[in-house]
Amino acid sequence: MSGASALNIPLTASSASLLFRSVTWGVPALIFAVALIPDEANTPLLQGAMIALALVVFVVFWLAPRRLAYALTSDAVVIQRVLAQTRIPYPGLSARPTSGVLGVRTYGTGLPGYLTGHFTLAHDERGVGQVRAAASAARGGVLLHSGNADYFLTPADPQAFLTELARRGARVVA
Repeated sequence: MSGASALNIPLTASSASLLFRSVTWGVPALIFAVALIPDEANTPLLQGAMIALALVVFVVFWLAPRRLAYALTSDAVVIQRVLAQTRIPYPGLSARPTSGVLGVRTYGTGLPGYLTGHFTLAHDERGVGQVRAAASAARGGVLLHSGNADYFLTPADPQAFLTELARRGARVVA
């Protein structure tokens, strides 16, 4: 994301319920608790490995939503995720708001505030059925279309995001 004209785009706040966030954070807590259960088969090495696993899962769950970011550079939309970055050049890019809602995850990650990968998209007014999500919420998004792919993003201000995309040469559809 180099270049003087890079513009970082804020993401919408996570729409995950407190219950769902609690269950998600319960996963590393459960692994940690199981590691502490006294048992003959639960050797110190196994205990250490399970505690390490609980810590890794905790760090990933904590870090993932913080690593999701969008930036507009001089030549492309840049989507940053935990393990990868996607660049979508403005030439050939079209964008529009959508009332669609992310549905079934067919591949990827579905943590509160971090929805990435391949998802179905329900209730889209133009019938897009599958998207590549890089979103902090399951609704209120913008669809980007480039090549054969549709991307679902959730900028905090979708209209300002679309206006800036148009200014940078993308085709914005109402």
